Amino acid sequence: MHTLKTTRVERERYLTGSTWEFDINKMPGFQMERREVLPSRVKALNTALTAARTGGPIFIIGEVGTGRTTFSLQLMDRIESNFIWIIGSQALSSVPFSTLSVLATQLPHGSTGTSPTELVTGIGRATSNRTQWIFLDQAEYVDQQSAAVLKQFATAGNIRLVVATTAVHAMPSELRSMISSPNFMRMELGPLTYDDAGVMLSEVLGGEVNSSAVTSLLEFSGGHALHLRELALDAQSTGALSKQQGYWTLNRSWTPHGKRTTDLINARLSNQPEDVREALELLAVTCPLPLPIARKLMGQSIYDAIDAGLVRLDFVSENPVTGERTEHVRLGAGLSSQLVFSSFDSSTLRRHINTIDEKLSWELFDAESRSRFTRHRLDMGLTVPIRELLSDVEQLTSARQFPQVIALTDLLDQQRVDSPDQLESLLIARADALYELGKPEAALALLQDHLPTGSPEIRFIAAKIAYASLGRLELAEQILEPRPGDPPGIAAYLLLIRSRANKVVDIASLRQYASMPELRSEGRASCLAHVLIEKSHSGSAEEAMAEYVRISSSPEWKTESASVRSELLFAFPAMAFALGMNPAQFAQLTVGDNLKEANVDHGNVIVGIGMGYLESGMASQALAALEQAIGLLSVGDPYLVKGFAAAFAAYAASLLGDRAKASYYLDMSRAEPEVSGQILRPIAERSLLSVVLDLEGEQAAEDLLHKLLAEAESFGRKNLVMRLLLEAWQCGLLADASRLSEAALQVQGPLAATLAGYQTALEDPAELNVGQLVQAHIEGGQLLLAAQLAASASERARVLGRRTVASHLLGLSVDIAQPLEHVNTSALGRARVDESLLTAREYATCIRAASGASNHEISQELFLSPRTVEGHLQRSYAKLGITDRRQLLAERVATDAGVLQAAEDTLALPVFE
Repeated sequence: MHTLKTTRVERERYLTGSTWEFDINKMPGFQMERREVLPSRVKALNTALTAARTGGPIFIIGEVGTGRTTFSLQLMDRIESNFIWIIGSQALSSVPFSTLSVLATQLPHGSTGTSPTELVTGIGRATSNRTQWIFLDQAEYVDQQSAAVLKQFATAGNIRLVVATTAVHAMPSELRSMISSPNFMRMELGPLTYDDAGVMLSEVLGGEVNSSAVTSLLEFSGGHALHLRELALDAQSTGALSKQQGYWTLNRSWTPHGKRTTDLINARLSNQPEDVREALELLAVTCPLPLPIARKLMGQSIYDAIDAGLVRLDFVSENPVTGERTEHVRLGAGLSSQLVFSSFDSSTLRRHINTIDEKLSWELFDAESRSRFTRHRLDMGLTVPIRELLSDVEQLTSARQFPQVIALTDLLDQQRVDSPDQLESLLIARADALYELGKPEAALALLQDHLPTGSPEIRFIAAKIAYASLGRLELAEQILEPRPGDPPGIAAYLLLIRSRANKVVDIASLRQYASMPELRSEGRASCLAHVLIEKSHSGSAEEAMAEYVRISSSPEWKTESASVRSELLFAFPAMAFALGMNPAQFAQLTVGDNLKEANVDHGNVIVGIGMGYLESGMASQALAALEQAIGLLSVGDPYLVKGFAAAFAAYAASLLGDRAKASYYLDMSRAEPEVSGQILRPIAERSLLSVVLDLEGEQAAEDLLHKLLAEAESFGRKNLVMRLLLEAWQCGLLADASRLSEAALQVQGPLAATLAGYQTALEDPAELNVGQLVQAHIEGGQLLLAAQLAASASERARVLGRRTVASHLLGLSVDIAQPLEHVNTSALGRARVDESLLTAREYATCIRAASGASNHEISQELFLSPRTVEGHLQRSYAKLGITDRRQLLAERVATDAGVLQAAEDTLALPVFE
């Protein structure tokens, strides 16, 4: 039985981050590290504090590793600093009054006797005149006799209890019976959330963590706090977790196998009966199983593992006629297959495989469990029938489980293949997986010898790799060059590659190919995606989005594989961009579920988040997302997306006035292959107008604008023309809005409808018509556009001598732009307080005015007269090119790099490949 009596000084040291030592059962050196209250626990903590005022018992329930102890200590500190901490011991749980004996020694003036009567009397005397809070940790190991006494004192005396346990049913009956207390409070701690994991990992690693790393490590850990910590340190020690762009970034090919994690799992399982550990290891090999199959394989031990809390029993469905329930068993308590699997050696694995082979037939497994079992058999050098291998590989490819595909095809040259078609299917699957995992050279080399006589599919995969991952369009076209006797699929794939490369193609033919039965379903989906993208570029985004929503909402869509879903999802960013959608609107569509089920690349997802934030004008959040994406792409960029992402990062930095970062990312974008972004590349190139203007001057920006406009017009891409003109107006390259409004009249969507009204509103600004357009932008989540329009209309009204209208519109712009910290454009008309343009007094005055200080407050702080302050401000306005203090923008010191507010929904935002 371990005890700890804490003091206010010790608790303050705990909460302020210092480590400290105390004596636990004569074990010096025990240390506790500071732990922040996890985001998902804040509400629970406040609820428990409210309950504590009633004096009733508070039960904190959670599996091992969920943070019960930390949460309880945080609660105790807020309730009462001078509490007693008793940690239950399994070894003493059968010793009568053992817990009570330990408690008595911790109470001032407690009993010095040893008999039960003396213990009870001493505790009663010590607590007769004051309330004593006790934190009873690992309460399942409290002996029954002590539990009875503690219940009595908690009910009729001055002892107050906070009880932490893995499960109420595991506690002695006397403690369990306290749930009938009228003031009883039950708090159940679930697995860690994404935000919890982000806080923990930032604390463990000492810095910001890439949202992809948080997602992956949380998945590996099963939401288990102890596992999460050890996994992160293991990944860091092997170099798989490294700093990229200022964020700890996990290589996506990493799998748990470190010593820290293995030791932790072995320690957790070491005290389990042999049959329970055997059941856990078998379940790690097979993955989740229906309960009847698990019972056939493991017998009674599966129920023992469930009772031990190490295996979960999940309800799947119930037959409405017979009432028969379908239940699956899976590892619980934060254990994952990867973690348990890493804790035993190859001889144990071989023994488990033999057991599974003897008791279960291959057909009993679902696709996921079957493929894992096949992989284990191959690892052990066992023969796998080609029928089974091919089926498993096809299932994994459709599910985009590419590491598993590689594992199953590693020994392809040693497998007996019954036909050329089977061999080609396996080669295609392996090559595609290598490409997806960032090994395009190896993928292309694998297919090289088969290209002269290969099928359309094998030639397309090779061409796709040559273009999309190596940037070699000429090689891709050579691979797909028509040959006598080629099936129609070759022409379809050649057109698709050229569409990806931003070549002018026949969209009608591409749509025809999208329904060609000779193509694989993935190929058809890819053709359709490119049709939707070109429709969006050309100005028909509403029609494209309607078609996408109709398809993705259909019953047939729900049965499509992850690979098919991911191909069609490729179109979503272009449609969203064309419509001017922001992240809040993405949630209204079916994209979120599609992304999760499609197992889409994390780098692409985070770039999509950055694009969404830029559509709202939230450049700080956008830059944070894009820097995370670039960090992730630095350790693996199978689709050559890094240059595309860097263009957006340069744009975000330019909006924030961070010229150094804007230059850095502009250079990065130009250094990457020109194919970066594929058919979506024009969207990123449009954003570089402001960057080039800021860094290289007006002539360079105008040259870029003319080049991009000519390209967009040659394609008939009316939406891109409109967006280029909008960007030119925003940064001051377009003097008036007439050309922009004319272009918008030829484009579908709410954004275009609003832009079409710019010319009239800006020529003769009135609060009503300008306000209507501004409101339309706000409803679309386009805060920057809304603020820009109000500011530009205000300036026009001022020129026309309409001072009241000008002032009201400027106030409207200022209010809208408040969330857009540090953002500025020519159209927004704010001015950064630039020290190089102002005198020392002018700079000091403007800095304070930008922060909201009045002239009187500034005069008192700077020891100047209010009149002198106003003079400094007016001279500063003239130098900075503004007319009103509301246009002042404090100089930006550094780019915000906080954790993304939307990171928990990372896999519910648009992506591209």
